[in-house]
Amino acid sequence: HHQNKRYLSSGINAEYGASGCHIVALVTRTGFSTFKGSLIRSILCPKPTKFEFQSDARRFIIMLSVFAAIGFCYTFYVSLQLGASISKTFRLGLDLITVVVPPALPAALTIGVVYAVQRLKKCKIFCLDPQRVNFCGKIQHICFDKTGTLTEDGLSVLGVIPSFSTFKNIVPDCEAIKNTKLFHALVTCHELSTIHGELVGDPLDIEMFKFTDWELDDTEETESFTNFISAIVRPKHPYSCYTNPEMQSEVPELGIIKSFPFTSDLQRMSVITKDIQNDSTIVFCKGSPEMISGLSIKDTIPFNYQGVLESYTKEGYRVIAFGYKNLDPETSWHTIQTMSRSEAECDLRFIGLLVMENHLKPDTTECIQDLIFSNTKVCMVTGDNILTAITVGKKCGIIPGLNEKHDVIVVKKAGNSVSFQLDFQEATAVVLNDRYSQMDLIEAIKTVTKLSHVFAVSEKDFIHAADHHPLVYELLLLRGKIFARMTPSKKQKLVEDLQALNYTVSMCGDGANDCGALKAAHAGVSLSEAEASIAAPFTSANPSISCMKEILRQGRAALVTASVTFRFMAMYSMIQFITQLLLYSIGTNMSDSQFLFIDMFVISGIAVTLGNSHPAKILAPCTPNAQLIDLKVLILLTCHVAMTFAFQFSVYVYIRAQPFWSPPDHGEDYKEKPCYENTALFIISVFQYLLYGMVLSVGAPHRMPLWKNWSLMIVFVVCTILTVLFVFQPFHFIPRIMNLLSLETFDVKITFILMMALNLVLAYLLEMLFDCKSVTRRLQEVRIANKSRPKYATLQSEWNNLYSNFNVKNFYS
Repeated sequence: HHQNKRYLSSGINAEYGASGCHIVALVTRTGFSTFKGSLIRSILCPKPTKFEFQSDARRFIIMLSVFAAIGFCYTFYVSLQLGASISKTFRLGLDLITVVVPPALPAALTIGVVYAVQRLKKCKIFCLDPQRVNFCGKIQHICFDKTGTLTEDGLSVLGVIPSFSTFKNIVPDCEAIKNTKLFHALVTCHELSTIHGELVGDPLDIEMFKFTDWELDDTEETESFTNFISAIVRPKHPYSCYTNPEMQSEVPELGIIKSFPFTSDLQRMSVITKDIQNDSTIVFCKGSPEMISGLSIKDTIPFNYQGVLESYTKEGYRVIAFGYKNLDPETSWHTIQTMSRSEAECDLRFIGLLVMENHLKPDTTECIQDLIFSNTKVCMVTGDNILTAITVGKKCGIIPGLNEKHDVIVVKKAGNSVSFQLDFQEATAVVLNDRYSQMDLIEAIKTVTKLSHVFAVSEKDFIHAADHHPLVYELLLLRGKIFARMTPSKKQKLVEDLQALNYTVSMCGDGANDCGALKAAHAGVSLSEAEASIAAPFTSANPSISCMKEILRQGRAALVTASVTFRFMAMYSMIQFITQLLLYSIGTNMSDSQFLFIDMFVISGIAVTLGNSHPAKILAPCTPNAQLIDLKVLILLTCHVAMTFAFQFSVYVYIRAQPFWSPPDHGEDYKEKPCYENTALFIISVFQYLLYGMVLSVGAPHRMPLWKNWSLMIVFVVCTILTVLFVFQPFHFIPRIMNLLSLETFDVKITFILMMALNLVLAYLLEMLFDCKSVTRRLQEVRIANKSRPKYATLQSEWNNLYSNFNVKNFYS
């Protein structure tokens, strides 16, 4: 390749080297073994997700099948007693089975999801996996990346701090450091390239390079190291670099020979450069201060390094460290190309810091506060310095109490043990000895922490606690707010471990280093259209965490809609089941026009428009019930079915007691002829479909009120008017089309209207009774007693009990 790029991908032909010899290449990874290949594999074969709705729906269908079997046996017996043929008896029995087990149930349960996906699309939030919408309704824990997610994408350079024997004041521009090793590191240590004259690459690298006022040339070749230099950097205004006129004829140029790309695991990158004028070869390395200081010769690190670093990170600034190493000028190109990363990035000389500021996005703090109000736990998972992360966490509200001291417990590794520090104050450090028994360890933890404290930890300390201190690790998962210096694999581990505690977890990020966590989370949300958008089920075109509020609102509304639709479809099945059993007992059935009106107009209209209720504007401090079947639902359904049977049977008895009643003439083989029982049960059943559609259409706290769902209100009004017309029959074509008989007297018609109203009032009061706090609390206690609690709830309760039963000592006095 004529530009000698540092990476070769499939499709690039490289036939001959500079000397004309064949190139020998070693392929290290292909296909799914590569990083992006493993990402594609995780997309093609995602981890299976289990939602309670699926198992609950199966159990409900099994329960309905039992009712269908009982109804089939009853139909078979009654039909034969009334003299129906065997074929007709089977047809009636099978018809009853399709009524009890509604085939439209799966489609009806997805209506809320369809509406939610459409509304999210209008907000420029795109969903690749609609099944994840229901998970969004019960999210309990959200992990946020920092840079580009909570903070602005763009970084601005505050200045550089050159390293001598000590750090001095920050330098706000490059004039004072030109022609120094730190300046040369700024112009070369990056992975930038140009496309049509525009810099492309990491935003941090772009801002750093623009700060130097140099230019990058990756299209031309130079006389020195021809075909071996991938890029040249030089000043935009070359003569301004020198004040001595004799030196102005020499334009400084630095060539980039080889680079070791940045990796999150190593927290650094490096380049091998050639100073073309001086013919010197130098390695420049940049990365996290902890990593660069660890690779540097100790004598080159300023004595006030730690204090200066903390002073800037505590203010929320992002700090990058630099080091360099001189190579032998006689080092050959072949030696450089075969040099390993560990050889290049060792024994560095520390040369300074780059300080960058990254402001919070305008709506970050407000969104975090709204999420906390909704009883959703939030934490920050970042690759940045822990002090910077804590400061940003306080500013945006992830850590409560911006102006309070001693509110963050920093967990650090101390040999084989761990130590707790309050806000990095060494005087408060307490080592939890690994030789403690479990009870002594619990007592020590309770001594140095309070329930109001939150935890912060860096990756190496996080892994140490996970491997050797399970109790401390529990606390980190339950009360951890800041997880710093986290590599992509550890971000994914955190998400998976939170899921192991039965949290429903969401991850919100914008970079390729978030892909694993985005894919592992129940609901990953990408704020970028790059690699992260491929891994995440949700992608927001608006790079703001306000999308999380919208996703939670729509998810909760979809979850409530699914529950409401399920209960309505269950009542529809049981109402029609009872109606047909009563009609079968007298040898008749509903007509085709009656079935058509119920299925096409009433049931379809309500089922489709139930999900059109918009989500509430404010996130409520609770999540909706994620189960289709629980104790409350079963008791309510049983009571409603009993009430339905009572009213239908009362109407059945009432109409047969009227003087104008005459026995039904069902003719041969159950020919559906008009009869009074059919008319009465059809009218009351239609009204019961409507009243349960109204009563079960839950609004607050997760959806807008019923009357704001205009499409559903239109269905209710139109169908109610038609039902009243069926009662009074002012037009002669109505009974002919609907196969109805006249109810004859005005008193009977008014009685029907009053019975419908009474049914509505009783059903509404029953719902209100079960919604009252005392009944709900009692049912929850019974449910919890008979079902295992989520692991996180059990652990949190245990820790709360330990604190309440322990007299905390003043460990710091």
